[in-house]
Amino acid sequence: MKRVRGSVPILDIYLSSFLSFRGIEPEFTRQGTRVIFEFPATPEVYDLTKTYNENPSVPVLDFVHHLRKLRSQMLSLR
Repeated sequence: MKRVRGSVPILDIYLSSFLSFRGIEPEFTRQGTRVIFEFPATPEVYDLTKTYNENPSVPVLDFVHHLRKLRSQMLSLR
């Protein structure tokens, strides 16, 4: 996958939802039938990705809200 300068491409909707929940909104890029979530390449994004991989506790309803929002935006781009 080609890396766009200044952004981090992420295919995982759950990680993208976690980042969105923490206040970092993605830009969407379409490659064929796939939608790629692109986040700015900042230390905050890398720190939150590390936090996500450590399995933190998050409010479920808030997380599901962001998951549904990203999923609907992703499906509208297809």
